[in-house]
Amino acid sequence: MRAVLLLAIVLCALHGCLATALSDVLQRANAALASYDYAGALDAFNTAVEMDPSSYLVYFRRATAQQALGRTSAALADLDATIERNPAFTKAYLQRARIHLREGNLIRARDELRRLDAQLQKTNLAGTDINDIATLRARIIHAIDLEQQLSKKLAAPKCVDICTELLDAAPNHVSARLKRAECEMERGNTDVALTDWGRAAILSPSAALHLRLSFLSYYVFGTRDSQIQDSGLAQLRACLHSDPDNKQCIRAHKQLRRIDKALTKARKFSDDGKWVPVISALKGAKVGGPTVRDDVEEIIKAAEKTEIDGEPLLPPSLGDPLKRSELLVEIDTLYCRAYGSQEKYAQAIPFCDRVLEHSPNNIYALVIKGEDHIANGNYKDGNALLSRAYEASGRSNDIFQRLQRGQKLERLANHKNYYKVLEVPRDADERTIKKAYRRLAREHHPDKGGNEEKMTEINEAFGVLSNPELRAQYDQGNDPNDPMAAAGGDAGAHAGNPFAQFFQQAAFQQQFQQQFRQPFGGGQQFHFNF
Repeated sequence: MRAVLLLAIVLCALHGCLATALSDVLQRANAALASYDYAGALDAFNTAVEMDPSSYLVYFRRATAQQALGRTSAALADLDATIERNPAFTKAYLQRARIHLREGNLIRARDELRRLDAQLQKTNLAGTDINDIATLRARIIHAIDLEQQLSKKLAAPKCVDICTELLDAAPNHVSARLKRAECEMERGNTDVALTDWGRAAILSPSAALHLRLSFLSYYVFGTRDSQIQDSGLAQLRACLHSDPDNKQCIRAHKQLRRIDKALTKARKFSDDGKWVPVISALKGAKVGGPTVRDDVEEIIKAAEKTEIDGEPLLPPSLGDPLKRSELLVEIDTLYCRAYGSQEKYAQAIPFCDRVLEHSPNNIYALVIKGEDHIANGNYKDGNALLSRAYEASGRSNDIFQRLQRGQKLERLANHKNYYKVLEVPRDADERTIKKAYRRLAREHHPDKGGNEEKMTEINEAFGVLSNPELRAQYDQGNDPNDPMAAAGGDAGAHAGNPFAQFFQQAAFQQQFQQQFRQPFGGGQQFHFNF
């Protein structure tokens, strides 16, 4: 199309209509510029430059299109060409100074105005130009002052205020953006810090910045399916795109992909409720070797000691990355749920404890710890944890039923604890129960000088625990030897029960589920299960 246009221009020139053709091209270019079709405007201005390379206004207008498309270097080149063709055209000086200010090149912006000052001695300017120059000069001088203040040691809030004011005047000032990121991190505003570092990585790409952003996004602050965590891999790809042979980025990329692959498998098994494969997926690539969690922990520890170009990989204001790692919390939650679903509480609790250190209201960890306490006869502590989980879940009916069972067992234990009578754990098998009964019977039988009342308790406990059906009833909080329980009654069951009123509400008579955002799983309707 453009070749055809140039051919038409040549033919038109032969017939003396070049001026008319140039006017048409400029009209098309200006119309595209006015309608924000910057690519179309640039194409038309390119044609106009070829038609009349001596026109300073064509170069100046093309610089406008270049800026709109983010082609700063090309825009500055066009402004240079404008001044070369018309040194008295003050708007070109002003525009170059504005670009340097925006890019954070404050000294260049100031020098540009000095060149303009020299030109002012030879040129008569309109009042509007004088006002524009005065306004721009004041902004540049103030920005230089702010930049100088940043060289001093500042408290984080003051630092952020100065950086923000400077970035309002010079949004592409890389040093100010990096400084504000550090200060925002110190204040605990991680999202703002990551945004500033991300913008700086676009303005001035470097392996150190890409590696920092990747590490913080994936291993520390990112959560499952979040844009922050996804950007961890994107930052490493950007690093390899700009420097394909960078060994640190290559190694970090391989590590992240290996861990992400294992996590993706574990997450899928978790979503399907297949908890044994979850543990297998997290075991790591080598049998008997480090687990995925071990690998993540080692990567984080190594990052704390890593420096790139004399600068620490991790910002000093981050604190302890192991304690702040959302990725480790997710892995611990997967382990907590996987072992808890199999009632392997001894394996589950260390992971659940770590989860609760980071997220005190994590529902899964609270429920599993509560069930562990109840399984060990610590009903009060277990019910307290289930109560917290119940409230944190938005009053999940599933958790409520667990709490109801725990409260029954607590009342029953206060009345008669058959396991305690036989001195066996709640998970004791039939053989253990019989062995305990025989030992206690020999010790407490009245014919052997024992206590008749104690022997009655032992017989009563053995009668329930040796019968699988009666034992199952008892484990659900119903004493087969309690006539009120057998009749279906529960006299005084609600006394001291914080959920007594909720028992009687109509809503409790229906199966319902509250909306709740599951940890690490996105926005889903909350229905508690392992």
